[in-house]
Amino acid sequence: MLLLGCQLSGMHMELLDLEIAGQYKDVLGAEVFGETVDLYVEQSQLYLDKLKQAVVEQSYPNWQDSCHILKSASGNTGLKQVFLKVKELEYSEDDFEQLSKALEELELLNSQSIAAIQKWLAQG
Repeated sequence: MLLLGCQLSGMHMELLDLEIAGQYKDVLGAEVFGETVDLYVEQSQLYLDKLKQAVVEQSYPNWQDSCHILKSASGNTGLKQVFLKVKELEYSEDDFEQLSKALEELELLNSQSIAAIQKWLAQG
């Protein structure tokens, strides 16, 4: 994993794939990549809400669709642990009570990951 000249705690490094994030930042520029992260923040909340709705409706197809989109978005933003967690949950056949608990964990992981990528961006 690449640090790209910034200091992050071990926890932040584990949450992020700084090699992917660094490549996007280099290609897009810091400002555009920052806007991409901002868009992810908005969109991830939308898809977390859709996952909550899928739990209420007990709809595996809706669960899978929302997981798939969130997985792609988190992977393209360098949020490694969110990507891996959503990948694990996407085709889960757990009951919806278990998925609801997993969703709570995912929401916390997403918040921590967003904070980490924003900190990384702020450090230049």
